[in-house]
Amino acid sequence: MEELPEKPIWLLKKAVEAFYKEQYTKAKWLAFVAYACYPNNYFAVCWYANCLYFSPSYTRSHKDHRAAALYEKAVKIEPSHPLAHAGLGRIHYSNVIQIVKDYRIFPGGSSAMFADEYDPDRKKDLLNVGGFADTRCGNRNIAIRELEKAAELTKDPEEKVELLCMAAEIRTYKSNRMGIDALKHILDIDPHCMPAHFHLAGCYAATNQHKQSLKEYEFVRQNAPELASKLVEIIQQYGVDPNL
Repeated sequence: MEELPEKPIWLLKKAVEAFYKEQYTKAKWLAFVAYACYPNNYFAVCWYANCLYFSPSYTRSHKDHRAAALYEKAVKIEPSHPLAHAGLGRIHYSNVIQIVKDYRIFPGGSSAMFADEYDPDRKKDLLNVGGFADTRCGNRNIAIRELEKAAELTKDPEEKVELLCMAAEIRTYKSNRMGIDALKHILDIDPHCMPAHFHLAGCYAATNQHKQSLKEYEFVRQNAPELASKLVEIIQQYGVDPNL
């Protein structure tokens, strides 16, 4: 994925160099100056968002919302470039995963935390203004939309599969059957994609498709044995036991 133009702003080039040296505070300030000088430069906006997100100087919530707003601005500037879509999608993706982990044990499970999340494909009104997940910058709809859009736009086949896997994982939290369709699509692109086989085994188990679940489990066991024990724990919750 193209991270800089052919002739980048000097400040931006230095910000990226600092970022990859894990000098996040320095990178953030260099990117901020570049953004302040060129507030409508697509790459300046994207890199300020990225550096801000990784900066240790602010709280997680503040960084997430500020970076997300910058990525949204970048998408409006250049909607046909994948960088901002990917950045925005990754923010919401990581927070969806965290919400699921934090609230899975509560009555109603983590699904209750997403019950009133904002739907970006509907007109904003009193019934579509967002809820808890949006306050945590963990909107499943936005994560899926932006990750899939970035996958559509990127020319790198490995990045495409990675982004589609992230989107498919979030789809499984909305509906296992929706997740199955998304994961099968990934395997059409890359038949050996291990995350897709792993999550597909879980989705099949959750929808009482035990034979298919065992088939996916066996693929994981043979090709990524280090993941097998974790997958067994997941599918056994739904009555699928590879040891029988």
